[in-house]
Amino acid sequence: MKKTLIILAALMTLSVVSNAQFIRFGVKGGVSSSNVKFDKTTLEGVSTADGAKNFLVEQGDSKLGLHFGVFGRIQVMGLFIQPEVLFTQTKGEVKLSEGTNAEYYLKQKFNKFDIPVMVGWKFGPARVGLGPVASFVVGESDGLKDKIEKLSTEAVKNDFKGATFGYQIGVGLDILKFATIDLKYEGNLSKLGNGLNIGGNNFKFDQRNPQFIASIGIFF
Repeated sequence: MKKTLIILAALMTLSVVSNAQFIRFGVKGGVSSSNVKFDKTTLEGVSTADGAKNFLVEQGDSKLGLHFGVFGRIQVMGLFIQPEVLFTQTKGEVKLSEGTNAEYYLKQKFNKFDIPVMVGWKFGPARVGLGPVASFVVGESDGLKDKIEKLSTEAVKNDFKGATFGYQIGVGLDILKFATIDLKYEGNLSKLGNGLNIGGNNFKFDQRNPQFIASIGIFF
């Protein structure tokens, strides 16, 4: 019985190895459309040179970003695993308004290293897949914080996270075993930020940074 199980296990291993069509690497890059997603929030009693004022913060329009990096692909029969390491720049717009007196459209920009791992199935040249993504923020430009600092007489701090986690789902197409095209959506499982601290007062709003991604890759 044991010999039979060992033989079956060996045959299965040989079958997997013999059907491993390729382990390949490449470079890729592309663009994304992302926004800074959160609910409307009122910043009440913000101290300014003209006295205490209320400001309304709202989600604005999506903005284009970019990404580039390296990827690998392991394929066994129709199953594939595709890990990637990408430098990604995402952007979003925030609307800040002071009643009907003034409106400001402000940009937030994030420089990150994204590490997605897609797992899926290949049908001829086409692919479908999903998987987790870890993001590590290495730099940010916060137009909302900068604008409120100019309007307020108090210190302003944001609360962005150094690392976030999410998921990606998408489809792809391989071209002549040379190039690959991917269209993906990235959602967030954790917060990118928790809001603002103005003069010691915390204004909480759950900030996230989902994106639609289009990329092209070239195999080595």
